[in-house]
Amino acid sequence: MCGFCGYINKDVTVENDECIKKMNSCLKFREPNTQNVYINSKTALGHSRLSIIDITNGTQPMIKNVNNNEYIIVYSGELYNTKELKNDLISKGYKFKTNSDTEVILTSYIHYKDKCVEFFNGIFSFAIYDKNNENIFLARDRLGIKPLFFTQTNSTFIFSSGLKAILAHPEITPILDKQGIMELIGLGPAHTPGKTFFKNIFEIKPGFIANFSNFKLIEKMYWDLETKECNDSEEEAISQIRYLVEDSTKKQLVADDLVCSMLSGGLDSSILSKIARDNIENLTTFSIDFVDNETNFVSNDYQGSKDSDYVKIMKKFLNTNHKNIVVDNSYLFEVLNESMLARDVPGMADIDSSMYIFCNKITENGFRVCLSGECSDEIFGGYPWYYKEHLINHDGFPWALSENLRNNILKDGILKENELHEYVDTARFNTLKNVIHLDKNDNYEKRFRNTNYLTIKWFMNTLIERTDRMSTANSLKVRIPFADYRIFEYVYNLPARMKLGISKNNAPIEKYLLRRAFENELPRDVVYRKKSPFPKTYDPNYLKAVETEMFKILENKKLKIHKIINSKFIENILNTHGENLTENWFGQLMTYPQTLAYLIQISSWLEYYNIEIDI
Repeated sequence: MCGFCGYINKDVTVENDECIKKMNSCLKFREPNTQNVYINSKTALGHSRLSIIDITNGTQPMIKNVNNNEYIIVYSGELYNTKELKNDLISKGYKFKTNSDTEVILTSYIHYKDKCVEFFNGIFSFAIYDKNNENIFLARDRLGIKPLFFTQTNSTFIFSSGLKAILAHPEITPILDKQGIMELIGLGPAHTPGKTFFKNIFEIKPGFIANFSNFKLIEKMYWDLETKECNDSEEEAISQIRYLVEDSTKKQLVADDLVCSMLSGGLDSSILSKIARDNIENLTTFSIDFVDNETNFVSNDYQGSKDSDYVKIMKKFLNTNHKNIVVDNSYLFEVLNESMLARDVPGMADIDSSMYIFCNKITENGFRVCLSGECSDEIFGGYPWYYKEHLINHDGFPWALSENLRNNILKDGILKENELHEYVDTARFNTLKNVIHLDKNDNYEKRFRNTNYLTIKWFMNTLIERTDRMSTANSLKVRIPFADYRIFEYVYNLPARMKLGISKNNAPIEKYLLRRAFENELPRDVVYRKKSPFPKTYDPNYLKAVETEMFKILENKKLKIHKIINSKFIENILNTHGENLTENWFGQLMTYPQTLAYLIQISSWLEYYNIEIDI
């Protein structure tokens, strides 16, 4: 995978390349990477590259001279309309030395300046240095698939696609302050768009650009989900959805490397695998499971069926070269720390580490590009909070009905009474300020749109970060065809009642339109299978491992985590094996075992990054 970093000094000239090389080395992943730096006066740029397209000629930092000016880009991501944009720029008189999307992005900026991002279809974060104007242009893709962080001291502006590189700069001290604690405990593993758990380290928000000039950063939103009138019939919507999904997937099959597909037996991954199989010879698909899951699996309202049963159906139907990755549960526990390091912050516990192992095994099988069915549930209505009354009407975040649990885990005296509740409530309110409703919308449509917007901006972003960081750490490029902004713009404005069909017994049909769009392309059992989340382990030995580790953390009073957690409360839930817990930390994905694993990751994070706690 590619990663980049850079900084610009206010007064001090960059005298050597040791600092930028140190930052750049933090972005090196498992596979051999090309690492290069650029230094000019007060500016330094670094880039670490794993190539997928134009492997020979896409070296970065890439420099282009136009009209006696020098432009330098560092970039991470992939552009899916490279050919069209390149041809357009050639018609305008520009010449190209490579076939890389990097040069297309750089040339687009030279021609269109800030508006260049409006022409891009892809996943990206990048920085371009305009030498004559001494300006750094930063940009992030519309849905925030690729990350971009920044911070500013009195003398230096620092940016990177990875937090490790920023923390490697000598002027930066990792600090967790009270706001960071409220993010970490009140909202985590999610976080407020634009913020991180670290004090004074921020992210360029999805759909935003920024210019840094005269030692001042000016941010600007260039894209957001907009409310528009849509009068398409159900059949027109179904036809358009099928076209958009197929077009997006086909665009993302282009690579100089082999492309494979994740296949869970669910609707989303089955659709993508079917499209890929129709366009690729001898497609390889991968699924994930856990040792003894056939025995340990327990059906519930959220996960009613095992993936393995449906994977068998799709394997036979598609006739792919299928490989099933079976994860050992003791190894799953061991990788908790590695997955935290891949994210640079505590994440979704073993939901992260299982994805880390999955990506690692796909890479070991010789693949560096893989399709994933993520980002479908968020826009098509695949979660219970889209149709269950008590969830869609909830005043907080419907996937985190855990306010009491989160308050109880915090050490007494850190926050004032109701301070955490007010912080979370404000974060939700500030997000919803951006939602526009049509005058004709009734309360149901308004609630659905609010929930839809929140889910995309918060819940989806958390899952995206997980997939991007776990895959990047294993030198795997995961492509997400459902995260095409055209799909989101169109489906967002379809009526809620159209998105959720009604079954014969008056029960809502989640992702109704997507099911209809591909119901003749897949086995019916797969098309109408109830939504099932990413699989997790039910092994009692895994629970025992996290409980044992948590007891060790409670016993070691020297650990920094004791400054922020209520040790007595955690000891009580350990002694009862979580039986008295009535709240899940983060919906069905993070129940009692994952709550403990999240706390374990917090402890490891505080120690590994030597974080100062400033409360």
